[in-house]
Amino acid sequence: MAADDASLLTQAKGRLARAEKELSAARSAFDSAITRAEVSQRVVRGAEELLPAADQSSATDGDRTAGVPEGRPRTIAQEIVAFLRPRLHAAREEITHHMETTRPDVKLGSLRRELSRMVTNGTLTRTGGVYAMASGAAGGDA
Repeated sequence: MAADDASLLTQAKGRLARAEKELSAARSAFDSAITRAEVSQRVVRGAEELLPAADQSSATDGDRTAGVPEGRPRTIAQEIVAFLRPRLHAAREEITHHMETTRPDVKLGSLRRELSRMVTNGTLTRTGGVYAMASGAAGGDA
C-alpha cells in the first residue's frame, strides 16, 4: 500500500508540474495577446485620427470619390483623376504603373481607350505623352 501511495504521489507531482508548465505557457501567451491587442488598438486609433483629415483634404479637392458606392472600386476615369489631381500631370507610363498596382483587373487597352476618351471630352489634356487635368475639369466619371 505504501508503494502504491508513493507511486500515486509521484504521478500527481508529475501532473502538477505539467499543469504548472502549461499554466505558465498560457499566461505568457495571454500576456503576449494583450500586448498585441493594445498595440493594434493604438494603430487603429491613429489611423482613425488620420482618416478624417484625409477625408477633409479630399473634400477640398472636389471629393475625388464622389459617386463611388461604399465597397465598390472606382471607375477607370475616377482612378485616373484621383491619381492625377495631387501630381497635376503624369506620363502614360506612370498612369499605367499606378493602374497596374491599384486595379490589376483593368486591361491596358481599356486604360488607353479611357485616357483617349478623357482627352476627347476635355477632362484631360495630353502633351507629348504627358497627361494633365484640364482646367475646370470636375473629373471622376465624366
